[in-house]
Amino acid sequence: MSSQASTNHQPSSTETVEQTLARMQQENTELHRELERRTQENALLNEVISTVGSTLRLDEVLRHLVDTVVRATSCDIAFIYLYDKDKERLVLASTNEQHQHQIGKLSLALGEGIAGWVALHHKPVFLKEEALEDPRFCYFPELEEEKFQSIMTVPIIAKDQHLIGVITLQAVAPHEFTDQHRTFISNTAALVAGAIENAQLYENTQRKLRILTSLSMLSQTISSGLYLDDMLRSLATLTVQIMEVDLCVIMLMDQGRERETEVARQPRRLTVHVTSPNLNDRAHFQPIDVERSTLDSLREMNEAVLHTKSVESGTGYAVEVYRDALERLNPLRDSQYKSLISAPLFAGAEQLGLINCYSSKTRRFSAEDQTLLTTIANQVAIAIKNSYLVNQLAQKNLVKGFFDDLMHGTTDSEDSLRQRAHFLGCDLSRPHVAIMVEITHLDDPPYDSSQARKASKNGQPPRSTVPNQPTPLPADDGTYLQGTPLQAAYRRIGGLVRRRIQDSYPGSIFYEHENILTCLVALNKDPNGTRLKSWLQELAQQMHNEYTVYLSIGLGNACQQINDYRQGFAEASEALHMGQDLRHDQEGGEAKLQPVVTHFNDLGVYRYLYKIAHMDDLRDVYQDQIARIDSYDRRKNTDLLDTLETYLECAGNLTRTSDRLFVHRNTLIQRLERLQSLCNIDLQERANWLTLQVAIKVYKLRTGAA
Repeated sequence: MSSQASTNHQPSSTETVEQTLARMQQENTELHRELERRTQENALLNEVISTVGSTLRLDEVLRHLVDTVVRATSCDIAFIYLYDKDKERLVLASTNEQHQHQIGKLSLALGEGIAGWVALHHKPVFLKEEALEDPRFCYFPELEEEKFQSIMTVPIIAKDQHLIGVITLQAVAPHEFTDQHRTFISNTAALVAGAIENAQLYENTQRKLRILTSLSMLSQTISSGLYLDDMLRSLATLTVQIMEVDLCVIMLMDQGRERETEVARQPRRLTVHVTSPNLNDRAHFQPIDVERSTLDSLREMNEAVLHTKSVESGTGYAVEVYRDALERLNPLRDSQYKSLISAPLFAGAEQLGLINCYSSKTRRFSAEDQTLLTTIANQVAIAIKNSYLVNQLAQKNLVKGFFDDLMHGTTDSEDSLRQRAHFLGCDLSRPHVAIMVEITHLDDPPYDSSQARKASKNGQPPRSTVPNQPTPLPADDGTYLQGTPLQAAYRRIGGLVRRRIQDSYPGSIFYEHENILTCLVALNKDPNGTRLKSWLQELAQQMHNEYTVYLSIGLGNACQQINDYRQGFAEASEALHMGQDLRHDQEGGEAKLQPVVTHFNDLGVYRYLYKIAHMDDLRDVYQDQIARIDSYDRRKNTDLLDTLETYLECAGNLTRTSDRLFVHRNTLIQRLERLQSLCNIDLQERANWLTLQVAIKVYKLRTGAA
């Protein structure tokens, strides 16, 4: 080889010295140019290496790369596309300044255009001229590609051979892509593959760090104790940062439309509550009515997202239903926002609202984005639910204090009480009736009025239930859900009763404790309350027919002045307690299974006897005689005690007594003879009749309460 080389450099016999010098000068010039090209190539590769090693910011790496490859190849423009695995598309990530507005917007499917073909087959393409005539070419007018003749496209492949992206270079005039150009671009693609992966990993790590920081701030906001509106505004702002979107809208269910089961089948309504950034025309957003079936679909898919980490993992039909449902709940259709991602706000099984995030750019949100927003939505839902509960508790405490002061008297002035009432939506300048409603279900343990009296003496409402005992709860369709705790069932029924009273008697206020609902019913259209009792009887019967519950209701007299309310509540309490006992005594044990509505004025003499029966437990000769007769009735299955009571009420008139008892006169005489044989008291002596009548009623009240 060396001798041959020496021979080649020796002047031929016909070559002059001048020619030899010229040839050697030309060779030196070519060698010098080649050295300059290699030096420039090495410098550019060093520049690429320096850029790769100097920053982990992906946009900076790609921007320097575009500038370097354009200078190295003398091309006019360069495009770098990165492969998005979630979207399964090549997305324009960097280019020259004139087309930078297309970054992130322009994308290609694998196999689409020359860049897509290179990405799909992992092979480079070099077209010296007439690139537009290539069958693989795909024209994008926004890139003005009709001006370019030459194209060079190479894949960016990772060490494990997975696709990272492609580099495309274009020249206006036909361009000869030399071996050096091809080698440089291939080496550059190999160099930047790892750098791009590292930059992407760094950006993902930074994004997750920002998300964790924002989620921490979100948790602090939830526990900050802010008012609901302020808290939701802060949460919406944090959501914009976490999701990297342009707008966050939080919609809540219209609480005013959350009605009882008569309207539960109707659509529920979503209204825009807060936006971030704040939109001044929020008031012009139209409310959205949403069907129950849509809410059910949202709840099912929401649970699927949390369990599988991807809404895409469901069936195609379910995913389509989910996205269609969310799109129909979009209050910003036909706006400048191009992309939408949504998540429902659920607290347990309760639908509270919806959170929508909008992007002004076309963006396909990933499964990770959906999972992240669902996680945020669940935290927001918990915050909303807690706020509702705090407000309800505060409201309940205000109402309880107000009712206690009316029931037991207070040192507050009348003006102060009227102001407190006005704050609660009650106008004490108008007449009201105090009523007490006890809710009982068929499966409840037997009514125990002795417990009711003890509770009443302690200032507590009576209770005829065992807490947390499973019992059916009325569902939205009017049926019962088995296994629901009693207190949940009572809250639901209490809410139904409360809303029906409010609908017919607006301005009424309520305090609910366990299964007792204490009410101040506003008599706006019925100042004396003459129609209230009959209306309550209809209500009690309706609740019995629809939900198999039994209402015992006690009413006091109408209260016109502040001082009347203490007496009115006491009257309602006595009517409630005594009405149930009296019905039980008069109609037997099964009477407890019927609605009972008792006005205080209906008690009559029983009001006095009731107190004697339950406050004086001493026995006398009359009580002993009546107990002996009752014992005989139980053993022999006779009705002597009822016969005696009817006989005394008829003032000893045999004809009237037999007519009322529907027995023959001789049968009545035989019964009276048997009664006299059991008694040491002369039943014919009129002086004993009143005492015996009272004693029988007291005895029945005592035994009925035992």
